[in-house]
Amino acid sequence: MLTALAGERFGISLEIDGAALLAERAALAVRSPAAGGPRVSRGGSARFLHGLDGAWVLNLARETDLDLVPALVEDPDADADPWKALEAWACVRPAAAAVERAVWLGMPASLPFETIPPASPFSFRTRPGRSSRRSTARVVNLGALWAAPLAANLLGEAGFEVVHVESTNRPDASRWGDPRLHALLHAGAEHVEVDFDSGPGRRYLLDLVSSADVVIEASRPRALENLGVSFGTAAADGRARTWLQLTAHGTRQPLRVGFGDDAAVAGGLVAEDEDGAPCFSGDAVADPLTGLLGAVAVLALHDDRAMTHIEISLAGVASYCRAAGDPPWPANLPAPWAPRHRTLSDIKDHEKLPLKR
Repeated sequence: MLTALAGERFGISLEIDGAALLAERAALAVRSPAAGGPRVSRGGSARFLHGLDGAWVLNLARETDLDLVPALVEDPDADADPWKALEAWACVRPAAAAVERAVWLGMPASLPFETIPPASPFSFRTRPGRSSRRSTARVVNLGALWAAPLAANLLGEAGFEVVHVESTNRPDASRWGDPRLHALLHAGAEHVEVDFDSGPGRRYLLDLVSSADVVIEASRPRALENLGVSFGTAAADGRARTWLQLTAHGTRQPLRVGFGDDAAVAGGLVAEDEDGAPCFSGDAVADPLTGLLGAVAVLALHDDRAMTHIEISLAGVASYCRAAGDPPWPANLPAPWAPRHRTLSDIKDHEKLPLKR
């Protein structure tokens, strides 16, 4: 669908191997898979835990998540061995109650199959807008990690001009966590570093958003709204623009945190091991699926005479894809030297892409 839309709407010929794209991070990883088998995510931060009535997933993806473990299990000494403490705490509680408490604390957690499959992987609303009359549409990506940069990268391959924006105080963690993937997804694009805490930086950010034909954002709403950035404020100028909003669990749960592994489980992309226990069906698979379908949505709906707002969520996409059929297990990973149809001969593990103000 992506290649067809690129060709029919924008006259661009693309060659994308979907299966390779989904496993791209694993193929490019500089680290070996985490120990623990398929019940532990490839990156090691997410695990299935077993409650009184079933399994659930917790993802300690950030330092703040690790810091919250003692509060979650109500044991000040839990940080000595977080996963041991979590396993002991989880096994005497219903899974739903454990997830509810973790989510209340702001931690990424989910129950398998909790997200109802949507009729469409994305929703949108649109109204007439003033054409920018720009020959090449500009994408300004405000998202980090995997899904948002992938959507921007695929749009770049479809002929869009791409600008990635990073905060000086909170740079994209994939720079050091997944340096090869970061380099691949950001290759060929402009990179801008902005101090969101300064007046000049915020004004520059607003200028970048105002100049965009497509904006991609993946932050919790309050974070950008505090900077004066939202579809509503951007649409005030009447200019045609497509706004792609990525969330973890949809706009009805705007403050709920989620990442590719735990959101995939919420959507039901869960495999079973040889003992019948739930396990991960891929490497943070909700991320690349959402990036891919986000790019599809933009290519299908972008119109230089319309203001269009698109909503898409990691868990919703995972649930939509799960409803289409059972995920294969184990996943077939592409060779590390051949992600998609491109090569990485010029990318080194230690290299970081240049930033400019």
